[in-house]
Amino acid sequence: MALPAEDLQLDSRGCPTNLPLQLTTFVGRGTELAEVTRLLAAARLVTLVGAGGVGKTRLALRVAEDLLESYADGVWLVELAPLGDPADVPRTVAAAVGVYESAGQSFSQLLARSFQSRQLLLVMDNCEHLVGACAELADYLLRACPHLTVLMTSRQPLGVGGEIIWRVPSLGTPDPRVRMGTDEVAESEAVRLFVDRAQTVLPGFAVDDFSAATVAEICRRLEGIPLALELAAARLNGIRITSVLRPTPARRPVGRGRTARAHCAPR
Repeated sequence: MALPAEDLQLDSRGCPTNLPLQLTTFVGRGTELAEVTRLLAAARLVTLVGAGGVGKTRLALRVAEDLLESYADGVWLVELAPLGDPADVPRTVAAAVGVYESAGQSFSQLLARSFQSRQLLLVMDNCEHLVGACAELADYLLRACPHLTVLMTSRQPLGVGGEIIWRVPSLGTPDPRVRMGTDEVAESEAVRLFVDRAQTVLPGFAVDDFSAATVAEICRRLEGIPLALELAAARLNGIRITSVLRPTPARRPVGRGRTARAHCAPR
């Protein structure tokens, strides 16, 4: 059965949801937000696809947050990364939306019964290691529940009929072919993210005439991948900005007559 209405979580606008509060700033992605929102208005299953660290989850959560008032019965997040057994997918979805176990019915059936007349957005995050189970459940629920919309994140598509696949791009980086001033470098989305995260460990950090070229090179080397940029920014705690680009020491010999090659941080 469904969780009693008085026990539902509400956001500051009174919308039922279990979306987590974000502790860091959402940077850029204006075009992506608009496009994914548009797709969700036209389709009932949208899958955000991309490599690890490209920002699929954060984009999905921001879209979901912006759409809270569009779904009368709420926006619900299901975090699938910790799961190892595909059979646990329906149970995990049920727990996230407050559907209790009932004798004689599977969790998939209980979810279909609960969602049948409800208008809600279900966000299923990190489906790549459970693609088959997620695809089966999504297909079943979408066929049984006409007012349900599903937003997935995965490293690969689900292959479900009606699925809209949208590939999440990396953040834009400064173009090395174009001579840019400090202000132009600072406007790049990748640079903006790097600076924002750097300020959490180095308050007052900013792109200036001294650091602009180095920051731009860091963002290019990391190909605008948000997670990589955040990890690189965290290294500024106690080191100079130029040190992020320095080669790391070669590793000790591996086996007889073999050594691991030195590599350039933070790659």
